[in-house]
Amino acid sequence: MKVSQNWLSELVEINANPEELAEKLSIGGFEVESLHNCALKVDGVVLGKVLSAEKHNNSEKLSICQVDIGTEKLQIICGAKNIKSNIYVYVATIGTYLESIDLKIKRSEIRGIISEGMICSLEELGLESKSEGIAIIDQNNIKTYKLGTNAAEILNLNDYIYDLAITANRPDGMSMVGIAREISALLETSLKIPEIGKDINLINFKNNSFCQEAINSECIYTISEINNVKGSIISPNWLKDRLEKSDINPINLLVDITNYILLEQGQPLHAFDKDKLSKIVGREISEIDFGVRKGQNNENFLALDGQNYALNQNITVITCSNIPIAIAGVIGGLESGVSETTKNIYLEAAVFNPSIIRKSSKEIGIRTESSSRFEKGISSKNTINSVKRAIDLFNEFFEISKITLYSSNKSMFTDKKIKLRRERVHKILGPINIVENNSNNLTENKNTRYLKDYEISDKLKLIGCTVVDKEYGWDITVIANRSQDLTREIDLIEEVARLIGYDLFDQNIPNPIKPGILKPTQKALRKLKDNFINVGFNEVLTYSLVPENIDRIKISNPLLSETSSLRNNLWEEHIKISDSNHKAGKDYCWIFEIGNIFQDHDSFTEEEILSGIISGNKNFSKWDSSAKSKQLNYSEARGKLKEALHSLNVLINDKPTTKFHFLHPGLSSKLFIEGKEAGFFGQIHPRFIMEKKVQTKLYIFQLKVSNLIEASTRKNKWIPIYKNYPLVPKIDRDISFIFKKTFLIEEIISEIKKQGKKLLENVNLIDIYSDSNIGDEFISYTFRLSYRNKEKTLMEKDIYDLHNNLISEIENKFNAKQNK
Repeated sequence: MKVSQNWLSELVEINANPEELAEKLSIGGFEVESLHNCALKVDGVVLGKVLSAEKHNNSEKLSICQVDIGTEKLQIICGAKNIKSNIYVYVATIGTYLESIDLKIKRSEIRGIISEGMICSLEELGLESKSEGIAIIDQNNIKTYKLGTNAAEILNLNDYIYDLAITANRPDGMSMVGIAREISALLETSLKIPEIGKDINLINFKNNSFCQEAINSECIYTISEINNVKGSIISPNWLKDRLEKSDINPINLLVDITNYILLEQGQPLHAFDKDKLSKIVGREISEIDFGVRKGQNNENFLALDGQNYALNQNITVITCSNIPIAIAGVIGGLESGVSETTKNIYLEAAVFNPSIIRKSSKEIGIRTESSSRFEKGISSKNTINSVKRAIDLFNEFFEISKITLYSSNKSMFTDKKIKLRRERVHKILGPINIVENNSNNLTENKNTRYLKDYEISDKLKLIGCTVVDKEYGWDITVIANRSQDLTREIDLIEEVARLIGYDLFDQNIPNPIKPGILKPTQKALRKLKDNFINVGFNEVLTYSLVPENIDRIKISNPLLSETSSLRNNLWEEHIKISDSNHKAGKDYCWIFEIGNIFQDHDSFTEEEILSGIISGNKNFSKWDSSAKSKQLNYSEARGKLKEALHSLNVLINDKPTTKFHFLHPGLSSKLFIEGKEAGFFGQIHPRFIMEKKVQTKLYIFQLKVSNLIEASTRKNKWIPIYKNYPLVPKIDRDISFIFKKTFLIEEIISEIKKQGKKLLENVNLIDIYSDSNIGDEFISYTFRLSYRNKEKTLMEKDIYDLHNNLISEIENKFNAKQNK
C-alpha cells in the first residue's frame, strides 16, 4: 500500500517528520518497506521561460534557445519539435541527475555551440511513460510562481510516499482512512475524516439470486442507480495526482472516483454502464436483474483487460439477467464498462466471502487492487458509508437526476459489544516500566506499575472504539473498519499493548519458575536424531506442499500448481536431493527426515514418519578403492540403518516383500516392530534408473515414528537394567546347515533360540555360503551358539543332548541338511 503524506495530512494531524513517522508506523505493526521523497525526482529542475529559439546553423533538428530561469539566463541546445519562443518549460540545470533516463546534466558543447542545461519532457522527468516533445506549461497554471521555482512545487511533488507492508489481519491498513486513524492513535493527534452524506434513498433487495457461498450472512451486496453522469469528463489534477502516487492510472472521472474511494475507504467499487447493460439484456433493466453465481463450464467472459476468460465452477461472477458482466471482486466486463458515452450507471459495492475471491483470482491468474482487499476480508459495516461517500463526490461534479441505493443486507448494522476485564488486562500484560530522573539528572530510577484505567480506555478511544465504564472494566464497541480483527477480549488487550509500546512492559515471569523437563518420547526422538547424525547421516527438511498427484490430497486454495497438494511420502523429495548432490559431484547421499505425511483412507489422516535414503559409500578418502566410487550392497546399507537405530534398543524384523512398486522386488522388505508392520527398506526399482529419474542405485527406508518411540520408551527398554557380569565361562559351538533360499534367517534364528531353552545365551550368524556345488536353490548358513549356566561351569555332557536335539529339530522343521 503506497501512502501519500500530503493526502494523509488532510486526514490526520501529523506532528512528526517523515522518518519519525515511518519509525512509529513500523513499530506499530505497519512496516514501512521504503520511504520515497517525490521531490528528488525533479531535484535541480526549475521553471523557465524560453525567450528565443533559433535554428542551429549546423543542424536542421536542433535549436539554440535563450532561457530565463529567474536568477540567470541560460543558453540551451534543444532538439524538440515543439520548442518555440515565449513558452514556459521545465529546465534541468547543470548538476541535475535525471533518474528516468540515467543522465547527469553537464555544461557541454553541441555542434560547436555551448549548452548550459536541458529543457525537459515529462517522460525525461519520469512523470509519463511516453512524451512527444518537451513539456509546455499552461501559463494560467503558473501565475503565482516565479521563474526559477523548483519544479517539485509546481508539479505537487513536495511529498513523501510510504510503501507499507499490510499484514493479512489488518485489512483496514488498505485504506487512507485506516492509516490515518492508526497515525492518530500512534501520535495521539486529531483526525479529520471526511463527513459522509446522509440523504440517500436506501431500499432492501427483493427476489434476487445470490450464491450463498459468495454472499453469506456476514457479506453484503449493494447496487446504486445513478442517472445523468458524463463519462467524457476528465478528473481534476488533485484527484489524478492522488491516484498516480498510489500507482493507479487515471482513466475518466467516473472510474477515478471509484478508485479514489477504494484508496480512501478501502471499499472496492465498480461502475456498470446502465444503457450498455440494457442493450446486452435486450430490455430496460433494474436492480432485481443483478445476481451472483458460479461460472459455468464452456462459458466465456470478455474482461476490461481485453482478455477472454473461460469460466468454470471455481470462478464467481456478477450477472445481469443471468449474463456474466464481471468476475466478482476481481475485474469487470469490457462490454458493460463505462466509456466516454456513458450517461447512466449502476454502482456496485459489495463484500464477498474472501475464499471465493482467492479462488477466482487464482483461477484466471490475475490479482487486482480490488481482489487484494477482498482477500484480506474487509468489513461489511463500512460498505454503505463508502457508497454514500462516492455519491457525495458524484454530486460535486455532476447534476445527478436520480440516486437510489439497493442493499441485500441490513442486519449488519448492529454493533457487537466486547467485555474487557481490568484484571485480565493486568494479568496478560503485567506491569510497565516507568523511568524517572532524579533531581540532579545524573541517575535514573526505574519503577514498575500496572496500567491505569484512563491509559487503557484512552488508547482504545484513539482507534475509534466506544468505551463504556463498568465495574469489571469496560464494554467496548469496535468501529467498522476494525471489526474484522478486533473480535475478542484478547484482541483488545493486544491492541492496548501495541499502542502503549511492547518495550515498556516489564518481564512477567511466573513465580516460582518451574524448570521444563523432556518427556521420554521427546528424549527418544532427540536420541534418534543424534544417533543418525553420529553415524554419518544429514538431517533434511522438505516442504509438505507438493505438485498434484492422483494419490495425494489436493488443497482447496493453492497458491501455485507446484504446491497444490499434501505429500503422501517423503522419499520422492529425498530422491530429488540425491539427484542434485550427484549432479554437483557428490557421489554419496545419506539423509534422513522426520516429518508428517498425509493420506486419504475414507478420512484424512496425518502420520509422523522417519524416512531417508542411503546412496553411495560415505568415505573420507578413496585410497582404499583406487579413487573409484564404491556402492553399498543391500546388506551393508541395511546395516547402516540398523546402526543408526541402535540407540533406541528396539528389535526390528525384516520380511521380504514385493508390495512396493518403487522398490526392487528382490531387494526390499517390510519392517516389523513388536510384530506390527512399521515401514519398509529396500533398493530403488531398476526402472527408475532406466528412466533416468535416479542417477545411481540407492536405498530407501521408512518407519512409523509412533511405533519406534512407543517400543523404545517401554519401561523394560527405557530404564537400563543392570545385571551381574557372569562369573562362569560359556561354551561356543558352531553349526552349519544347508537351507532352501526361501527360508528367512530371522525364522531360523528364532527357532534355534526356542530349542536352546534356558542354556542358550546367544545366536549369531557368522558365515553365508552359496555355490552351484550345493545347488542354485540352496544356501549355507553357519551359526555360532553360546551356552552358559549362570550358577555353574558347564561341562560337555551338560549340553550334549540339548545341542544334538536342536540340530535334529532344525533339520526336520526346515528340511535342512547339516553341513559337516
